[in-house]
Amino acid sequence: MKRGFLILVLLAGLPSGVWAKDGQAVFDAACAACHFKQRDPARRDEMVAPPMEMMAVHVRDAVGGQRDAFVARVVDFVKAPAESKAVDAMAVSRFGLMPAIGDSFPELTDDDLRLVAHWMFDTFAQAQLPPEEQRRGQRP
Repeated sequence: MKRGFLILVLLAGLPSGVWAKDGQAVFDAACAACHFKQRDPARRDEMVAPPMEMMAVHVRDAVGGQRDAFVARVVDFVKAPAESKAVDAMAVSRFGLMPAIGDSFPELTDDDLRLVAHWMFDTFAQAQLPPEEQRRGQRP
């Protein structure tokens, strides 16, 4: 009985949303409604938001590759998107600004958003922008 109570007390101390979630699971449940994980030129006309892979490259460049700054920048932007905070002007031109994440997914916590940002940082660590000649032909 005491052991079960201790487990409940420990679990109650976890931030909401962390139970059985990881960054990719949160991405799949929420962010994937609009964002592809990776750039897929064959599905370009289906995109309603930039792929996470490309956003990760732009954010990483903007913060100098620092994990904490990357996570903070992603969380800040998705909670309160603003053109002045955007890291990819072409994405804003093409797709507009995303709605604040809380408008579409009010159940997501800051911890959930940090999980996604850490997942992005790790998953797309080696991602790069496509060659310039491929980017030039893209419609804004």
